[in-house]
Amino acid sequence: MIIYHPRSDIYHCMFRFITIASLQELEEFDFTRLRIYDLFFLFPHLVNDISFPRLKGVSEIKKKAAGIQKPYETLPDKKRLFSEMGDYHIQALQILVSKDIFGEVDGKLRLSSGFYSEPITRLLTDNQYNADNFFGELVTLLNQINLAGEAGLKKRTGLMEYRYDAV
Repeated sequence: MIIYHPRSDIYHCMFRFITIASLQELEEFDFTRLRIYDLFFLFPHLVNDISFPRLKGVSEIKKKAAGIQKPYETLPDKKRLFSEMGDYHIQALQILVSKDIFGEVDGKLRLSSGFYSEPITRLLTDNQYNADNFFGELVTLLNQINLAGEAGLKKRTGLMEYRYDAV
C-alpha cells in the first residue's frame, strides 16, 4: 500500500519554503530557521510544545494551536521527525536555488529575481497558508526569537542542539 504524506514530497516542501519566505517578509533569512518553521507548517499541533518567551501575541497563538487536532497517524517524536525531513529540506533548497528563486549569500538565504516572477506570485495568491492568519502570526512571533543560545529558537522548540552555538 502506498501512502502519501507531504513531509516526503520535495515539491510540496519547495511550496512550503516559498510560502514561509513570503510570510517572513524579509530579504535575508537562515536555512535553519526555515527548516524549523516548515516542521510547524506541516504539523501545527506541535506549536503547543514550543516554550515561548513573554511576547505580545503568544496567548492568541497558543489558543489557536490548542484547537488544532492531533493527526490520527502515528508519528515519531518531533526531533526524529525533524531529522528525517532534513534530506528533503536540502534537496528542496537546492532546487529553489537552481531555479533562481532563492540565492545564498554569506551563509544566508535571500530572495532572488525568480521569487518575484508571475508564476510564483500566482502560486502565493491562491495559497491556503496565506488565507489562514495563524501561520502568518506564528512566523511573525517566531522571527522575534533569536535562533541560537540558551533562550533561542533551537532550545525553545527542542528540535536542535543549542549548547555549542557561537553566541
